[in-house]
Amino acid sequence: MSLELLKDSSLRAGRPLLCLEINPPRGVDMSAIFARLDGGQLEGVDLLNITDSALARMKLAALPFAAILKQRYGIEPVVNVSCRDRNLIALQADLLAGWAMGVRSIVALTGDAVTVGDSPDRKAVFEVNSIGLLHAVQTLNAGQDLAGNKLSGNPSFVSGVVVNPNAKNTAAELRRLNRKQEAGAKFALSQPVFDLEAARAFLTAAKESGVAIMLGLMPFKNAQGAHGMNNVPGIRMPEALLQRVDSMPNDDLSELSINHCLEIAAGTADVVAGFHVVSGAHPKLGLELARRLAQGVCAR
Repeated sequence: MSLELLKDSSLRAGRPLLCLEINPPRGVDMSAIFARLDGGQLEGVDLLNITDSALARMKLAALPFAAILKQRYGIEPVVNVSCRDRNLIALQADLLAGWAMGVRSIVALTGDAVTVGDSPDRKAVFEVNSIGLLHAVQTLNAGQDLAGNKLSGNPSFVSGVVVNPNAKNTAAELRRLNRKQEAGAKFALSQPVFDLEAARAFLTAAKESGVAIMLGLMPFKNAQGAHGMNNVPGIRMPEALLQRVDSMPNDDLSELSINHCLEIAAGTADVVAGFHVVSGAHPKLGLELARRLAQGVCAR
C-alpha cells in the first residue's frame, strides 16, 4: 500500500511514510548489512531506498540488491537508477529485469559526475538525464520499448525523482520539479535539510506540483561530519546550528543531530508525504533516527 499512497495523493492521510536509505556493499558479502537490519530493526519502516553507486563509487548493483532486501524483509524498495553508467539499451534491460525480480518503484537520477568518485578517469554515459529516463519508464509502462517494439509483458513502475529544498534559486527548482512531474514523477526524495523555516517554505510552494515529497533527514556524528555535509553542494546548514556544533568540537553529536532531525520532522509533518532518512557514512545512526521517527511522527 505504501507505493499506492505515493502514487495517488488523494489516498494520503494520517501519518507520514518512512523511507530508509540502504547502500549496497562494495562486494558480494551482505552479511554485515543483514546483521544490522535483522531482528525487527526495520519495524515501522515503509520503504527502503536503494542507492545506485552513489557519488560514482562502485557498489553491488542496486536493482538485484533491492530484490534481495524485499524478499528478506517484505518491505517495498524504491530503487535509484542513474543515467551515468548505462545507455538506454542497458537501462531498459535493467528496468525490465528489476520488475521481473519484484521491484515496483524507481527513482530516476541523472547521476553524480564520475569526477567526484573513486574512479575519476572512467567514461560516463549520460545518454539522457532524469527526465529522459522518466520518459523511458513511461514508454516501458505503456508496453513498448524505445525502438517501438511491443513488449512481451510490461511493467507498471511508480516513478520518483529527487528534489532539493536547499536550492538557492527556489523558483528554478520548482520549475524542474514541475517538468519531472509532467514526465511521470509521482514522488520525490529530497536532499537532506537542516533548516526548518526554509524547508517549510519550499514544501508549501511545492505542493502545487502534485508530487509527493519525502523530506530528507541526515544525522551526523561529530563536528567534522557536520562541516563535511555543509560543504556538499546543494546542502546548507543554518549558522546557529554550525555555531552550536563548533562549541563542541570533540564531542559525539549523535544525540544533538538526531534531535535536530526530529524537530524538523515534527515541524514539517503536515506538509510532506513522508521522511527519507539518508544514512550516509553512519548507517547505524540512520537506523536509530528511523526508529525514533517510527515511534514518533511516523507512528502507526
